[in-house]
Amino acid sequence: MATAKKKTAGPETPGETPARPARSIPRNIAQYEAALAAFSAGAEAFGKGQFAQARTQFAAVIDAAKGDEPILADRARTYASICDRKLAGPESGPDDAESLYHRGVVLANAGRLDEAWSTLERALTARPGDASILYARASVRGLQGNVEGAASELKKALTIDPTFRFHAASDSDFDSVRDEAAFIDVIEPSHAGA
Repeated sequence: MATAKKKTAGPETPGETPARPARSIPRNIAQYEAALAAFSAGAEAFGKGQFAQARTQFAAVIDAAKGDEPILADRARTYASICDRKLAGPESGPDDAESLYHRGVVLANAGRLDEAWSTLERALTARPGDASILYARASVRGLQGNVEGAASELKKALTIDPTFRFHAASDSDFDSVRDEAAFIDVIEPSHAGA
């Protein structure tokens, strides 16, 4: 019985070359470096809050990277999407009194006092006589340094809910008006005014 010879790797027929593994296509280095530079510029603008400029840079990355650099293009798309949301501005949210009240407080805490006042004005229109809304309005006036406004709004809130007197006594929102006579009269009313 004859044994079969083991075939060695080589050409099947004379003149045929053995199969080689597929070579990866070398990326275009200049294109990659341009995309990377645009991404870096976009990231820098993004960090500075310059979302329109950052969005433009990330769009350039997406165009430059195309199919050659999918990871870089994907990151650029993610950041571009965030830029789009930032540029669209905050969602207005519902206009019920509670939502408006909370939005007004957030705006006041962010130092956007005029917006806070108008939002709390809308909240009070939706729910007149709400002590929490009146107190928040007093806080905004206090932050603005408006003694008469802070005292007036706080007095209205205290008429409805006297416990706000204790909050106002230590609330830093009233620091700029705390030592003014009109404000002191509301926080520590004399017996004649009580």
